[in-house]
Amino acid sequence: MEELIKYGRKIVAAGLAHSHFGNVSKRVGDQMLISTTGSMLDELEGQIVTVPVDPESPDELDVIASTEVNVHRAIYKETSALAILHGHSKYAVAMSMLYEPGEQIVPEDTESMYVLHEIPVVRGGVGSDELARNAANALRDHKGIIVQGHGTFARGATVDEAFVILSGIEHACMVKYLVDNANATKRISV
Repeated sequence: MEELIKYGRKIVAAGLAHSHFGNVSKRVGDQMLISTTGSMLDELEGQIVTVPVDPESPDELDVIASTEVNVHRAIYKETSALAILHGHSKYAVAMSMLYEPGEQIVPEDTESMYVLHEIPVVRGGVGSDELARNAANALRDHKGIIVQGHGTFARGATVDEAFVILSGIEHACMVKYLVDNANATKRISV
């Protein structure tokens, strides 16, 4: 739990989400620790609940768990993830709106290409079954995705690895945005 509290603060401090946006979770056996709906990521003390990853029926704590609880469940069921972080970083969201769902954002910088290779853009409403399905499918083969016009999801074997991926997505999108704009300006001035 302390680890999720620490990384909630890091997400906000790094500008990967504003305090009231995003969520964090960690799988522990057949359960997951997940931030509650409406909680502030930089103040998660007392705001993390434990729910089953694969409940036979809705869990009583689902009503206070993050609105994305079913998305986290789908990702845990379909991937090897042990941690999931969800942010709302500005460059990633902006870049996602320039791509169609199903397309990939290909990073321009060497580090991002090495870590991420490509970043799938997926579709789905907040907490929807469509988002759960699309996110889980894309995260089978990738460690991070961007939900078009919404935000980022990163998975990892550890919370730290998921944070590296979450930050990497924003860095890759910022560099790509700046390069694309510089190239557009260069073409106009020639």
